[in-house]
Amino acid sequence: MWRLWRKKFNGGIHVCGCGHSGTSILTRIIAAHPQIYGLPVETGIARKENYTKYRNNVLKFEEKTASEGLRFWVEKTPKHVRNLRFILDCAPSTKIVLISRNPKDTVASLKRRYGNIGKSIRRWKSDNRRVLRWAKHPQCISILYEDLVTQPELTMTRVMDFLGFSFETEQLNFHDEPVEWYVKNEPTTEELKSGHSEPETTEITSGQLPLDESEYGTKIPHTSYRNMQINQPLFNNIGSFRKYLSEDEASKVWRACASIAIALGYPSDGSI
Repeated sequence: MWRLWRKKFNGGIHVCGCGHSGTSILTRIIAAHPQIYGLPVETGIARKENYTKYRNNVLKFEEKTASEGLRFWVEKTPKHVRNLRFILDCAPSTKIVLISRNPKDTVASLKRRYGNIGKSIRRWKSDNRRVLRWAKHPQCISILYEDLVTQPELTMTRVMDFLGFSFETEQLNFHDEPVEWYVKNEPTTEELKSGHSEPETTEITSGQLPLDESEYGTKIPHTSYRNMQINQPLFNNIGSFRKYLSEDEASKVWRACASIAIALGYPSDGSI
């Protein structure tokens, strides 16, 4: 009913999709554009679908963006893929950038996080069904992680055109200017109770930063891992599932996810 009388307002850019699909690195590259301000936290501002809270936060983002002398803001909350109708009802001008990653690699990564392959498969399927549902909406664009890491200039040119900006090659040198986006965004008690965030840790060892969080040895917060990840050059992590899933597990993932994956544009034989 609120849609009939709540005032519409201008939106920004939301990056979303299934977790562990490349939302962080995609947001980092978008925010490397000289006219776009990157929110340094995973905001979750639309998760409870509270109009007043969402509008007030968007206004704060606009003020911060203007104070930086920039034109647009971008934030990433993967689970906002579940709140797109609410977001676009509130702020019809919002731009939504959706990203998907092949189910084997995503589930392998989620399994390391959850310790449960069934839960990981269910999340991939649930969130990517929503990606398919919204992919052709005029305010949305959908890309594949594999295209981003193998054809970054072509893929980001398409994304930036959709956002109304020209792609600048320097965006791919984002790592030259390190940022601290997620280390200050550990979950609050309220977030833990609401299910928005989870008290997770990731393994890390001293030495060179690995390409995948699963290679770590000493436990650190998952958010700290993400912060380090977005401060290294764009890397190709396709096929990493082979290190963490057995052949039977990989086959199970493909059987469960094949129809959605094929609709997203992945090969019908499950190859990567």
